[in-house]
Amino acid sequence: MKYITETIKNIKNLLPYLLLIAIYFLFVNLEAGKDTKTNRTNENDSMLIEERSTEQYKQQRIKIPVFPYKQ
Repeated sequence: MKYITETIKNIKNLLPYLLLIAIYFLFVNLEAGKDTKTNRTNENDSMLIEERSTEQYKQQRIKIPVFPYKQ
C-alpha cells in the first residue's frame, strides 16, 4: 500500500512535465499532418511532370556495362 501512495505522489510531482510533453507531441503531430497534405499535392504535381518528361528520359538513358566478378 505504501508503494502505491509513493508512486501516486511521484506522478503528481511529474504531472506538469508530462503535460508539457503531451502538448509538444500534439503540436508536432499537427505539423506533420500539414506536411503530409502538402507532400501529397507536390507528389501529384511531380507525377504530372514525370509523365510529360518520360520521352525525354528514355532518350537520355545511358547504358553502363557490368562485368562479372572473377575469383
